[in-house]
Amino acid sequence: MFAGGYTGGPVGRKPSVHAENLQIPKPTGPGAGVRKSSSGSGKMLSMSYSESIRSGISRYHSEQGLSGPRPPDQAQLQRLREQRAAAQVRNMEDFLRMNCLALEECVSYQTGMKYR
Repeated sequence: MFAGGYTGGPVGRKPSVHAENLQIPKPTGPGAGVRKSSSGSGKMLSMSYSESIRSGISRYHSEQGLSGPRPPDQAQLQRLREQRAAAQVRNMEDFLRMNCLALEECVSYQTGMKYR
């Protein structure tokens, strides 16, 4: 039908006379196929991807002597809000100055509406 594809017809290759058994041998003995944790609790290790990432990060932080994410205090949040507001005011002042505009001429100043 199309180049390089399988058309559903018989394959030109004959089965090999010396076919090898390609199956992986099963482990023998009690508990030979069970993966155990290093603590020896005997539980199967089953973690989701996000859990394993989280545990790796927390292990790294504990090795580095870092504490986990701590909740920010209200004073620090207020300082951050004030810094952001001051930066926005500076940006607006610079923009108005570069474009030879005055704040009193802006529609948002006259109407009290904020346009984003």
